[in-house]
Amino acid sequence: MFAFLKEPSHLLLLVVVLVLVFGAARLPSIAKNLGESMKVFKREVKELKDDDQAAPTVVQQPTSAGSPAPSASPVAPAAPAAEQPQDAPGEQVGSAGQQGTGSSQG
Repeated sequence: MFAFLKEPSHLLLLVVVLVLVFGAARLPSIAKNLGESMKVFKREVKELKDDDQAAPTVVQQPTSAGSPAPSASPVAPAAPAAEQPQDAPGEQVGSAGQQGTGSSQG
């Protein structure tokens, strides 16, 4: 993948280009941000692997013919729908979001 970086001259050329593009003052902060991002990424990947290993595996046993297999885990009830705000009595809102139905002259 990075076979072109095997030569020392190629690596030196890459460093020179990075300094020219980003400037010498910004390179340390870029490297710091990249390192922090890699730490966060590795931690999240590790947590995902740990979650996968900790999750129990469910094996359904064959049941007698004609009867359905019981579910492995209970189904959580659906969350209630958010309440819709209601307009005040006597207030009419048109399709364009304007109050009233009359036209304004202006």
